[in-house]
Amino acid sequence: MDYIEAHEWLGYVYDYGFGTRPNRRLAFKHYMIAAEAGNANAEYHVGVYYHEGISVRKNRRLAVSWFRRAAKHGDATALHSLGKAYRYGWGVLKNPRKGYQLELEAAELGDLEAQFSVGVCFSRGEGITADSDQAFKWYLRAAKRGHRDAAHNVAHFYEIGRSVRVNQRKAEFWRTRATIRSTG
Repeated sequence: MDYIEAHEWLGYVYDYGFGTRPNRRLAFKHYMIAAEAGNANAEYHVGVYYHEGISVRKNRRLAVSWFRRAAKHGDATALHSLGKAYRYGWGVLKNPRKGYQLELEAAELGDLEAQFSVGVCFSRGEGITADSDQAFKWYLRAAKRGHRDAAHNVAHFYEIGRSVRVNQRKAEFWRTRATIRSTG
């Protein structure tokens, strides 16, 4: 019946093995059908398959192309992946500034990994001027949503007094949160 969302769902089912054994080749086939029809989530997954070389030959340029398509269709996770591609030069010329901007857009749309990455950008001065206050803000935002690495960084900021007053009680709280499984 060519119901595109069914192909997206079948891709997911075969990708993660819900109710069946995982079958990445079938997952890719169904993701591709949905992606070619303009389904943003499927476009993102096709990009991931090319980026990682899952059931297809690794091709980061093709991955970037699919991430771009998904991002244009509003997929925040694809924006994050596209931002990482520019930050690290995966399939495109390295452009940390553009990577940061894409990551920031994804972070503002609520992508958890992008929120952490924006904190990293501010912390290291990647694509943007280093700013400890902004790094802390983004790490805290991600940590409150359950991101373990962000919680670890928030704990460190409290422990050494970076952009906040030293507070061992808060440092211990966030250190504990860093050991709890992320909820994403």
